[in-house]
Formats: sequence, C-alpha cells, structure tokens
Amino acid sequence: MKITIETNKTKNEILEIIKKNTNEVEIETFAIEFDENDHSNKFFNGKINEDSFEILRDIKYRNSFLPILVGNIVENDNGLVVNINSRYNKFVKIFMFIWFFFVVVACVVFPLINFGNDMPVIFHFVPYIMLMFGIILSIIPYRVELGIAKKKLEELLQD
Repeated sequence: MKITIETNKTKNEILEIIKKNTNEVEIETFAIEFDENDHSNKFFNGKINEDSFEILRDIKYRNSFLPILVGNIVENDNGLVVNINSRYNKFVKIFMFIWFFFVVVACVVFPLINFGNDMPVIFHFVPYIMLMFGIILSIIPYRVELGIAKKKLEELLQD
C-alpha cells in the first residue's frame, strides 16, 4: 500500500523528526526479532539514510504482520513529498505463499474427492474456511498496524 504525505518542512527537518522518533536498528532480517524487555519511548525502529528510511513500529507485543514502511523524500511543485510503500516481512510473505498455495490446491481437489457418506458435509468446506481465515489473517492485522503508523507519521510530518 502506498502512502503520500505532503509537507512544507525541509528534507533535513523531515529526517531529523524521523530520527528523533526511531531507534536505529537493522530490520532486514528474515524474521523480525521482538525483545519484550527492551523498549524505548520512540515510536519506530529502523534505519534512516540521506533521503530515505525503512521503519516499523516499536511494539511491546508480537505481530508478524507488522508492516515495514519504506519511504523516500522527493520534491514537487508545492514542497516536499514523503512517499511511503508498505510491505510484509519476508518470513510472512513466504509463509503466506505456502499457506495459500496448499489451501487453493485443497479447494480444487476437495470437490473431486469422494469422501463417502460417513463424512459430515461441513468437512467439505474446510479448505474454503481456511482460505477465508488466511485472507482475513493477512489483511486485518496489517491494515490496523499500517493505519496506526500512518497516523503517527502524518502527525509528525504535517505542519
């Protein structure tokens, strides 16, 4: 998902605001480490470069669907624009790809299998229920966390 924040601040001001609210840590790991005992009062974790940043929210709980926000600062006619793209963690991408692959295969194969009269009808719907569960599991937590991060970034960067 793409987020665009327009601001009248300078590039240095934007980067300084993000730096003040970010713990400088590397987040490009296969699985994001959550240290429940080590939290500062900063809102984000990540890495800030000259004109870009890669951050995620600093949370006190586990959420594998926490979006990673990759942003860059560009100039336009009205001032500066912060363009942010959000993405899933690599582990989540791989896990959900495998999940959806096998569930979709089951959705195709299950109607072709004759389970006999002993199998309750509800079991024929298990792959479809798992498909809906996977969709809901991958969208709702991600969107909730993205909304929180977007609101905080807009609050910090707006005039």
